[in-house]
Amino acid sequence: MSAKRPCSDPAGNDSRKKQQLESVAFPTESPQGILGEGGGIQATRIPEQKIESKTTGTRCTDPDEEPIKLFSSDQRLADLKIDEPTCIVCGKYGEYINHMTENDVCSLECRDLDTDMNGPVRQKPTSAQIIPGVSSGYVADNVHAKFTNYVETKEVAAMPQDQIMAMRKAHLIKVNGTLIPHPIVSFDQCRQTLGDTLLDNLEDMNWSMATSVQRQAVPAGLAGRDLFVVAPTSAGKTGAFVIPVLVHCQTLSKMHRYKRRYGPYALIMAPTRPLCEQIESTIKRLARGLPNTRTALLVGGVAQAEQLYRLRKGVQIVVGTPARILDVATYHPHVLRLWRMRIIIMDEADTLMGNTSKEVRQILGKMPDKLVRQYCYFSTTIQHADVMNKMMRRQQRVIEIHIGQRDEDAEENKLVKKLRMNTDVRQTVLWVENASKVKRLTSILNDPKYYQPPVVVFVESRLGAEYLMRTLQKRRASRHWRVIAIHSDMEREERNAILGAINKPEPEWDVVVATDILARGIDLPTVQLIINYDMASSLENYIQRVSRAARPPGISQREQHRRGWAITFLNEDHAFIHRALAKLLASRPPGQVTPMPGQLRKFVSS
Repeated sequence: MSAKRPCSDPAGNDSRKKQQLESVAFPTESPQGILGEGGGIQATRIPEQKIESKTTGTRCTDPDEEPIKLFSSDQRLADLKIDEPTCIVCGKYGEYINHMTENDVCSLECRDLDTDMNGPVRQKPTSAQIIPGVSSGYVADNVHAKFTNYVETKEVAAMPQDQIMAMRKAHLIKVNGTLIPHPIVSFDQCRQTLGDTLLDNLEDMNWSMATSVQRQAVPAGLAGRDLFVVAPTSAGKTGAFVIPVLVHCQTLSKMHRYKRRYGPYALIMAPTRPLCEQIESTIKRLARGLPNTRTALLVGGVAQAEQLYRLRKGVQIVVGTPARILDVATYHPHVLRLWRMRIIIMDEADTLMGNTSKEVRQILGKMPDKLVRQYCYFSTTIQHADVMNKMMRRQQRVIEIHIGQRDEDAEENKLVKKLRMNTDVRQTVLWVENASKVKRLTSILNDPKYYQPPVVVFVESRLGAEYLMRTLQKRRASRHWRVIAIHSDMEREERNAILGAINKPEPEWDVVVATDILARGIDLPTVQLIINYDMASSLENYIQRVSRAARPPGISQREQHRRGWAITFLNEDHAFIHRALAKLLASRPPGQVTPMPGQLRKFVSS
């Protein structure tokens, strides 16, 4: 154990250095120790210590130095105002460094606990430990993949190539890569790897049958392979990465004898707080009954002290936004411990690399390259292709999975070719001047042909949401509607309550005026009509808004056939997006787009 105390160097200069202590241990026998005559540990002063400086390699002795503290109770509290190091075990002043783990500790007592939890395993292998089997060619080279050792069942392994191709074609799955695991039909085909508890939790969530993206991404993720997945909203991307993450965390936890402070093992990044909360909620539901599986949510708007406390207690999976993760990693690195992460997941990766690319790169830069990690990127669109190509350099033997047919028309706008859209939402564009927007909106909401509550009305700003909500509440023709606004300035609990009220079988709100906080990653299974009162700022955001009216997987077959509808108000204020939007709508089948206004049709032939 190294002591953080001054020691004179050969030049005679006193400096604060890391010094090596030799042969320091607890007394093992004591006739009358601190525990009484029954024996125990005696808190006697350690004799003069021989100290070796890691910096100079010299030895020095200081008989006047205070003894090494034996117990945590002997140590003082850390002064957090000056960012003093804290003990990894008890949180007191981390005066010493455990040379077995390089962690800060406060005493010999905590050193032994830290070594037991985090130090190298010295005991001989027992039957309780995992012994890696013979891995198949499709299994990755990272540690958790080798020990999870995903093996296809006989039924899946024997699937002929023509049947595999037919399944992928039927589910619009396009795959690129080498040594790709065969797709699955149901999660029961992975029972040997998933285990009964996880399968039961999947059944409770009505997830027994895999969606299109899960059929290929889950077995590839269980094999530990790096993934780049592009799939529409509500395609089941969350389950596609959460299921493998839970399995691998169980494997790593078992390797480390279920020590709760040995993690975290997995880092999941998403661009918004609601999406992070939704991901963590899914993890908790699927992790019921799994030993030593805890999560920490690192997002803004929540007291950081609570998040740090959760991390110190020990977690296996961290979910958060890049800004808060970077903040914790910068100022509390020994609490988050990024260097222990073995699985990195980026949900809505295209947005992350567009709006928060700097923070993401800084987070990844804090992870040492000596570990072979698993990198998985999931996205709805591919707009920042150049940035994503740079991110893919970290990946090895990557498997690319695209759900939905690609548009190969070389004459289409380059941006449109990179976007993927849901195919079950009918789209209507209306040319409406700003002065007529409220009148047109109330007209649509009063028309039984369109009105199917709850209706989500998207606006561009918080003030716009509050103004439109009050306007609808005051209009005589709309007094029977239950109208609410939702935006980022609201408290998290208030937003969660509104979302819960929307998603009930009998929704409590008829009209929800929202900013783009509802546009990405949030499941709204009861919403069939969305109205773009203010046009989105980009084509990507437009697609995310429209996707809120898509039918998500897991609902009844009857509901799946009820197509959603998206109505967009457009005028000259949005001239910057006219051409791209026109080309995008023209690329859809005729039944999915109503006739475009003349102001857009002129761009189709150009």
